[in-house]
Amino acid sequence: MIDAPGLLAEHLEDTPDTAVRDALRVGRTIRRGRGYAVRITAPLALHQAALEQCTALAQGGAAPSGRKAYGAYADRITAVE
Repeated sequence: MIDAPGLLAEHLEDTPDTAVRDALRVGRTIRRGRGYAVRITAPLALHQAALEQCTALAQGGAAPSGRKAYGAYADRITAVE
C-alpha cells in the first residue's frame, strides 16, 4: 500500500495502462492539508509502472509541484523495495 500524490493520480487518469487506472479508481482518497493523496493497494510492479508513466512530471520543463510529487512518490516506492 503506497500513497500516490493527487497530482500524479490526476496525471494518470488518462493513461493507456488499464491496470493503473483500475488501481487508482479503487484507491482511497486521503485529504492532506490543502492537497490529497490516493492510497493504492497494489503490487510493487504496478507502482513502478505508474511512476514510469509520470516521468514527464520529473523533467526540467515541468512545474515545481509536479517534480515534487514525482520525487515524493519515487521515494515512497524506493522505501518499499
